Amino acid sequence: MGRLVISAKGLAWLRRGHPWVYRDDLEKIEDASPGNIVILEDKKGRFLAQGFYSSQSKIAFRLITYSAEQINAQFWKRRIQEAYLFRKERGVLKQTNAYRLIYGEADGIPSLIVDRYDNHFVLQTLSLAADNLLTIFIQALHDLFSPASITLRNDLHVRALEGLPLEKRVLWGNLPARVKIFEGKLAFWVDLYQGQKTGAFLDQRENRLLAAQLLQGNILDAFCYQGWFALQVAKNSAQVIGVDSSAEALELAKENALLNGISNVELVKDNVFDFLKEAKKKEKNFQGIILDPPAFAKSKEDLVTAARGYKEINVRALHLLCPGGILVTSSCSYNLLETRFLEILRECARDTGTTLKILYKKGQSADHPVLLNFPESSYLKCFFLEKINF
Repeated sequence: MGRLVISAKGLAWLRRGHPWVYRDDLEKIEDASPGNIVILEDKKGRFLAQGFYSSQSKIAFRLITYSAEQINAQFWKRRIQEAYLFRKERGVLKQTNAYRLIYGEADGIPSLIVDRYDNHFVLQTLSLAADNLLTIFIQALHDLFSPASITLRNDLHVRALEGLPLEKRVLWGNLPARVKIFEGKLAFWVDLYQGQKTGAFLDQRENRLLAAQLLQGNILDAFCYQGWFALQVAKNSAQVIGVDSSAEALELAKENALLNGISNVELVKDNVFDFLKEAKKKEKNFQGIILDPPAFAKSKEDLVTAARGYKEINVRALHLLCPGGILVTSSCSYNLLETRFLEILRECARDTGTTLKILYKKGQSADHPVLLNFPESSYLKCFFLEKINF
């Protein structure tokens, strides 16, 4: 087995609990084959941990365990089962049959994503080591769940950082063109092969269900994608307008509305920034507004531009929000910290002469667990804000 020797600086980082060791924090690399499991040691040769080794990425070591136990097929099967039980115990399976089963490092299986849609599974492997273990992961899923299909969605550009090709294929079984899942009391069609991410945005599930309880009246859902927020809030609302720039996403949103017998949702194909601008000119008002944009800051270099984008849409939304109305506003940009997002929202309140009360401060759903010492596992910020007049 290969061996990595960590520097004093790297050891201090490791002892903080972070599961990654960067290449610059290694003093020696011995007999380590890319994509294999290696041992991490200190400069005195003392065992520290086992993990995945990468020769391409800046992240040279991804922690699997601090134990010297044997890592074999049974080990991985046990980790998958533990992840499933974690979600079951937290009530995820009562809310939906579409959820993230494996969330990489947060579930002790570095660089592996597994999303489950009914009994169809979608995998993403984000390192060569995870690629090399694909057969073992597939077998473990077979043993535990007897899946109807398993699909590989390795069409993420992050794989290029590992020197890995982009690919997409069905690994097992028959994948239908669409899979029907449920979330709360509603059903949705999902395209697991062509849809965003692995087919849907599962991380906002709990926030959608909360919005369904709180929002009433005329509602605007900006960046509505396939209409999941819009349809969840429709039951208690007079009318919902969903806006998105993707005709394909809106078509599926229409089908999801028909699937649930919902007729009070109007879907509009438009650029959200333009729509908000025109809505202000027309003096439109809403009792509830949902802003769930794509990640504006995909890297630290994007932060200045991203901040402008988040400020613009939130300022425009506050102009349209009635007194007593609720703004549900999100950022899925990891690089934009929660403190900075709150600063932007304070600036928006100041610039519009608005007083905002935080009703709820939320994040990603329980099937996307957060490790305290791994900030990269926490990315979604979602605030429920009430516009009030004193």
